[in-house]
Amino acid sequence: MTLLPQPRLLATLLAGSVLFLLLLLSPVFVIAPLLYYAAMAGVLIAEVGRLPSKSGFMASRVLPQPFSLGEVQSVQLLVAHARAAGLPAEVADHVPADLRPDRRVLSAVFDGEGLLHVEYTVEPPHRGAYRFGAVDLRCWRPGGWLIRQVRIKADEAAAVYPDVLAIKRYELMLRRGMRIMAGLRRARPPGATTAFAGLRDYLPGDEMRRISWKATARRDSPVVMEVEAERGQQAIIAIDCGRLMTAPAGLLSKLDHAVNAALLLAWVAQSQGDKVGMLTFSDSVRRFVAPQRGPAQVTQLNKVLYDVKPEYTEPDFAEAFSHLALRVSRRSLVIVLTDVLDPEASRDLVGHAIRLSHRHLVMVVAMSDPEVLAARNAPIERVSRAYEWAAAEELLSARRASFEQLRQGGVLGLDVEAGQLSPSLVERYLQLKERALL
Repeated sequence: MTLLPQPRLLATLLAGSVLFLLLLLSPVFVIAPLLYYAAMAGVLIAEVGRLPSKSGFMASRVLPQPFSLGEVQSVQLLVAHARAAGLPAEVADHVPADLRPDRRVLSAVFDGEGLLHVEYTVEPPHRGAYRFGAVDLRCWRPGGWLIRQVRIKADEAAAVYPDVLAIKRYELMLRRGMRIMAGLRRARPPGATTAFAGLRDYLPGDEMRRISWKATARRDSPVVMEVEAERGQQAIIAIDCGRLMTAPAGLLSKLDHAVNAALLLAWVAQSQGDKVGMLTFSDSVRRFVAPQRGPAQVTQLNKVLYDVKPEYTEPDFAEAFSHLALRVSRRSLVIVLTDVLDPEASRDLVGHAIRLSHRHLVMVVAMSDPEVLAARNAPIERVSRAYEWAAAEELLSARRASFEQLRQGGVLGLDVEAGQLSPSLVERYLQLKERALL
């Protein structure tokens, strides 16, 4: 149906039915309801002419490019019809429910040029391809009798990628930081080799051996060479796609948190001049991307991460780490994004990580379950809460024991809450760079 009655029309039609009671007095009065409803028919025909035609509506969307996993982003919807200027309307977009839109029906008014603009937000909890459908719209004249209802074709494909907005935020932060830090000297980590970083004017306190005598002669004023820690190390991000990574941790699964963190870390590593590669595995190796430098490598890794899926299988750390040992000969930082349980359940992970650490610098990264942490940190106000606290503390204590075994074997560890994984992992990576451990 493209025309619907407004409440006042229904009330008017119902009121007209009272005229049929006149037939009880005399059949002559049949003319009264006939004239009444004929007049109403004329009013409705005129009303249809005042409403915009159903064929003139056009709709389009402005979608985020691209959608980012777990981020709240806006979708703008535009509807146009030249004859709809000034009319109030309600719009319902056929957005995929999995994108978690904040509203289904939006109210607005067409402007003087017949354009209607509405906006809603989505928060995608899963990566993958999605498809937007048609747009349903209702509009009417204030004080009118009918509502125009149309369905406007606006099918459109969309894709949810790992959290690329985190990269943009981090890049903006670095740019602001560079302006704030302008004029300060670069510090060289103890024991790190150095590389030429540029020239600047001599300042009191600079080392005499840093003076560039050729540049000084050209400028006729003292010029010193700046140096920085030599870049060009290599990092491999290994992502466990096995059973434990399917567990939810807030809005996202643990695997999706790991995917977001991996993409941000890859971008930071390439911005530091490092090569970065990736390995995904579960009961066998799924994908391996050889380490390379540059933004193009981050784009390639983003395509790989888009397709990463969790599997309800036990991870084979022996095959994954053996594959790394064969494919990566140069000493690298190997970051393993996985989950850690008690020492017995994590025995394979601990043993193979320690063996791999004889050749590479290995860091095992795990995410704490927010609900377990909440159960441990909440106040104990009743007996049942004491049991909850004891169970949560036992789980966390077992994790700490596994990380202690890794530490004793020469493997680095990082155990953070899932929602803090990305910034914590980047911070730890930069600390390793600063300490020249890579």
